[in-house]
Amino acid sequence: MIANYQINRMTCLILCSLFVVLGFSGVSSAADQLSPMEKLGSFLYFDENLSKPAGKSCASCHHPDVGFADPDSNHPVSEGSVPGRFTGRNSPSTAYAMYSPMRYYDDVDGLWRGGQFWDSRAVGDVFDDPLADQALAPFLNPAKMNNGSKQEVIDEIKASEYGALFEQVWGAGSLENVEIAYDQVALSIAAFERTAQFAPFSSKYDVYLQDCLAAGGDKNDCAMGIGPQAQAAAEIFSLKEWQGLQLFMSENNNDGTLEPGEGAMCAACHSASWTQPLGNVVVPDWSPDGTVPPVFTDFTYDNLGIPKNEEFPLDGNPIDEGLGTILGDPNQSGKFKVMPLRNVQLTGPYGHNGLFKGLKEIIHFYNTRDVPGSLPQGQSWFAPEYRPNMNTVELGNLGLSDDDEDAIVAFMKTLTDGWAQ
Repeated sequence: MIANYQINRMTCLILCSLFVVLGFSGVSSAADQLSPMEKLGSFLYFDENLSKPAGKSCASCHHPDVGFADPDSNHPVSEGSVPGRFTGRNSPSTAYAMYSPMRYYDDVDGLWRGGQFWDSRAVGDVFDDPLADQALAPFLNPAKMNNGSKQEVIDEIKASEYGALFEQVWGAGSLENVEIAYDQVALSIAAFERTAQFAPFSSKYDVYLQDCLAAGGDKNDCAMGIGPQAQAAAEIFSLKEWQGLQLFMSENNNDGTLEPGEGAMCAACHSASWTQPLGNVVVPDWSPDGTVPPVFTDFTYDNLGIPKNEEFPLDGNPIDEGLGTILGDPNQSGKFKVMPLRNVQLTGPYGHNGLFKGLKEIIHFYNTRDVPGSLPQGQSWFAPEYRPNMNTVELGNLGLSDDDEDAIVAFMKTLTDGWAQ
């Protein structure tokens, strides 16, 4: 037992060091580019000994090889450290999560925005940082890392080879006060998740943006594929990818007939807007005016009418009311966070309950949710898990063809980081 424990810990340290030195997804990142706190965060993020039983780390459900989402695509939702014990939802990506603001109510649009998790239960009220608030939760969640107390987590860190680094970052004796040290764990992980490895902006779409901007295009027009500079820069895309971009950005009245100039209305929620940086976040040096390039979300919450997942491995398969449960507001029930779409090609399955295995499937759902007989053999989509508050305006009967759906998928794949010409 002791020998296995030592091997596991040594394996973790070797892997952590490799990730720090080599970076993720082919992005070069020398060790000295990370601050001591960020390095500490990387060790904590990858340490599989911080679960009970050992074997699960943050990276187990948010792994760099799959866009910082769950690499286990065999289950619709994520399995915790206890075999056979599952979380209630599909693990979202931690890539580009740094851009989500603290949760607030937008009086102009009448919508909630910001926060972390599918239901926004990490809002930033602890550290003024939703990312750090989110990092507090998994260690003590029985369905995730299953530690019985904060003390168990801190004891493991004390026994680790990076315990000295923890005290270098947070001060001598910092591991002796469990409550404070546990908060420092979350802050360290959040610091690591705010590094460029989680937001490299290195996709094919980003290269297109840079070409369009270099040609003198307006940044908003470039983002949405409008204007002569965008047309010239679009040479980087295949015809199908460019068609998909146009469909992604264009409006649709959801009446089942795709008129000239209409599209899929994806950008209504998965916004292509440039945003002002909030707090300590990555801003690429090529980005104009110090703004953040589109991460393809408006950070709102929506009820898409997704059916129950009958493969769901939770006892009783209860109805998940999402944001409404957190706020205690039935008007928000059934709503879940509009997630960023960067690296979406890598992060399946899709939907809060992992119902959709692939991008084509979820795009077809957006397109035909309200169209009877739109599935193979003339079958229809099952009823929504939670019908009240369902969005009936922006999806469900878009009138897209099969080729249109394929084009949107092709465009979404251009949002995958690590693209090389």
